Amino acid sequence: MIGSARTAAALLTTGILAACASSPPPSYVPRRASLPPPATPEEALPGVDLSSLEPAQRQVVGEWAQATFSYCGAPRTVSAALRQGSSCRHAPRMAKLAVRLAAAGYDREKLSRAITDYYSSFDGRKRAKLEIASFGPPLGDPAAPSAIVEFSDFTCPFCQRLRPTLEKFVADRPGRVRLHFKPYAIESHVNSLEAAQAAEWARERGAFWKMHDTLFENPFATDPDSLVIFAKELGLDGDDLAAALKSDKYVARVRGSMAEAKAAGLTGTPTLYVNGRILRAGEFTDSTLEFTLEDEEEWQRNGGWVRD
Repeated sequence: MIGSARTAAALLTTGILAACASSPPPSYVPRRASLPPPATPEEALPGVDLSSLEPAQRQVVGEWAQATFSYCGAPRTVSAALRQGSSCRHAPRMAKLAVRLAAAGYDREKLSRAITDYYSSFDGRKRAKLEIASFGPPLGDPAAPSAIVEFSDFTCPFCQRLRPTLEKFVADRPGRVRLHFKPYAIESHVNSLEAAQAAEWARERGAFWKMHDTLFENPFATDPDSLVIFAKELGLDGDDLAAALKSDKYVARVRGSMAEAKAAGLTGTPTLYVNGRILRAGEFTDSTLEFTLEDEEEWQRNGGWVRD
């Protein structure tokens, strides 16, 4: 019995959740977790709001919770931790994430895989090492411990849509998080590469965020002549920008950023990284960004997850 508990704990410690998430609950359960099997998803997930889910989706989450270990260190499933009323912090957070994914249409297999991928992304070996020293200044407090790196394109409508959410998220959390913008030009878009070059030219002159804002506010005016006009309106040397664009001076810098992003797993824009940990597009809302920032802060503060 002791060996079974140590085996389960070792699986958690080494992060091997994929096997746990796809397997039935372990045969060994500590005495204080010896509870009758839940008859409904609501019984399996006490205290978890399932109101956003259809009956089939509730069943998916309930089954997942009974087959998946929590990340609190003890050999208990998410459901067991919730039903015991334990101090495990991650059982309710994992359940909340599962509800969100189920509501988005994830089936049992896809949901299990997504949660496994999310938690395993905190492993330092899976974090991208992104160069940000020369891509400043950040938006927000430069000393904030959590850095969001955004790879984005000024002509991308999804990037334009994310901009106010992301900027407000950073502004509302002073001292906690900062934002670094790195270019990823979609070269099939007309003048995308030119816009990215103009932003990097402005960065060298201490006016990146002013140019950034201007370009996002004028997504259909990124031709070289318009870019020169924007530079002059910002009090910069438009003729110098025109010469830089003509000589392709900043193309290597932009494409270097793009190559780095591809190597780090980018598949489209916008893509965000929190301290090198990739986020997917489904996570780009204020509430989901806050959720993952809280987890990031816990991980950084404790060197891992808080144990039960």
